[in-house]
Amino acid sequence: MTFKITKIRTFKMTKTINILLSGILMLSIALGATGCSDNFLTTVPKDRISSVNFWTNERDFETALNASYERMVGVDLNPMYFDGATEIGYSHADWMRQHEYVMGRADALSGWSADIWSRNFTGISRANEILAQLETVNDGVLSQEAADRIRGQALFLRGYFYHELLWMFGGVPVFTSVPTVEEAREVSRDSREEVYDRIMADLSEAASLLPLRSELPSDQYGRATRGAALGYQARTALYEASWQEHHENNQSRANELYRIATDMTQAVMDLDEYDLHPNFRELFTYAGEQSEEIIFDYQKVSGQNGWHAWLGFAPSSMGSNVDVEPTRELVDRFPMEDGLPIDESPLYDPTPPRITYDADGNPTVATLGMYDNRDPRFYGTILFPGGEFNGIIYNSYPSCNSGAPDGYCSPTSDRILISDYNNTYTGYIAMKYVDPQDQSAPTNSGLNIIKMRYADILLMYAEAKAELNELDASVNNAIREIRDRVNLPMPQDVTTMSQQEAIEFIRNERTIELAWEGLHLADIRRWATAEDVLNGAVHGIEIADGSGGFEPVPGQHIRSFEAPRDYLWPIPASERDLNDNLDQNPRY
Repeated sequence: MTFKITKIRTFKMTKTINILLSGILMLSIALGATGCSDNFLTTVPKDRISSVNFWTNERDFETALNASYERMVGVDLNPMYFDGATEIGYSHADWMRQHEYVMGRADALSGWSADIWSRNFTGISRANEILAQLETVNDGVLSQEAADRIRGQALFLRGYFYHELLWMFGGVPVFTSVPTVEEAREVSRDSREEVYDRIMADLSEAASLLPLRSELPSDQYGRATRGAALGYQARTALYEASWQEHHENNQSRANELYRIATDMTQAVMDLDEYDLHPNFRELFTYAGEQSEEIIFDYQKVSGQNGWHAWLGFAPSSMGSNVDVEPTRELVDRFPMEDGLPIDESPLYDPTPPRITYDADGNPTVATLGMYDNRDPRFYGTILFPGGEFNGIIYNSYPSCNSGAPDGYCSPTSDRILISDYNNTYTGYIAMKYVDPQDQSAPTNSGLNIIKMRYADILLMYAEAKAELNELDASVNNAIREIRDRVNLPMPQDVTTMSQQEAIEFIRNERTIELAWEGLHLADIRRWATAEDVLNGAVHGIEIADGSGGFEPVPGQHIRSFEAPRDYLWPIPASERDLNDNLDQNPRY
């Protein structure tokens, strides 16, 4: 399969025009404190890195690749912050950077989207520099095998960053090398189709050059592979298919793209390289690293580039600030252990858990109520009142000093309190990426961040097939494989559902399987459902209402989403100040 490139620019713009490889490529001349010599302009600096003494061996290219990979992550790009900008996540702290976005107040001066734009374009710039250097590298520096592997990774990285920019901002400038200042100030945005074509061409060539996961040396784990390139082709095609269907009303083009997504996911499955990890909860802990389920993840090493997984998301009583927490809207999506939704299953008990304490302060969970007999993935995703974690019974009910009744109050520091902005306010805690091994170093987690895993491939395949109304046994088998991992029955064979029933079922399965992995914001945008789920308050645990009953805690912040404006982020004002050819997205 080939992809037409309708336009290729041979230059590229970033927020800071001259960014190449920060800390790696510093093209400069060493000036002495006094005097100079006749050969000053031709002397190769010996005290710093330049293009003359860099790119001289394979390790230099690997270092440059690392600098491009590094742009994939950061505090702003950790997956849970993206879910925190949807109905399945909530932050009580109004200073979190995603807050103005869920409140409908983001504009071209907003920092989160501007920084994400910058990080992605910097990653593209670094990939482009590597590709350019491969064209001019001296003979004998790289073997053909090494050159192919390096080129494949650089193409994958450029495709990855453009994929991110496309779903966030729509059409953006497409560049394949670094621009001059003059060129950067004149460039305009390419269309969605042109960006899509560039992504698919880059990833297609990358797939032809990259090794299989099983062929990677152990010290290369985490670098892009053929499976990752194929997987991102699938994700890009699926995302764009949904956009064409739900935002452009172009069903014919959408169907073409759904077909490509089906083909690409099938290609990943046909590699026979991946399988579901047997323990769902374990997959997001140190015990799950290098699992056969992981197609692509960003490598973290404690003490080198560790991140604040524990400080940001563990229970408050264990030293966390709880930056983002799950919502009742997510909790209620998880079915019961019989496979049925909570409003259809006879196993569902709508009452909240009851937690009592003896004279010594030791807790006993009298009943789990609504959290009993749930989909096992629920327990691997969400910690709730009455749940056990790290040797304690978690209790986030209001304080026992607040007048809350016995059994439904908390004597612990995990209690919810509207004035406590360094704690959960929904009463829930996310369990993914929270490993007790990190408690002693809460800002220095070495947990790798999963960017794509095999369950997502199965779900993308099922979604694309359902959108094409091809509800055959392969669709049912894809979903059954995911549920079989946790011994969860299917509520109904997918082949017996209507097309719309199947689409809704698969969307829900995708939401609960991949919750807290940073994909839901892109999903509700491409499905055009954000306007339905992001207006109003989110909710949390059930608490006593003061009249003998219970009611869910409402989030303090009333969210707002303006369609169609908020389906894309604004082009940063800092970019348009430098270049007025960059048209702004509508209504910003």
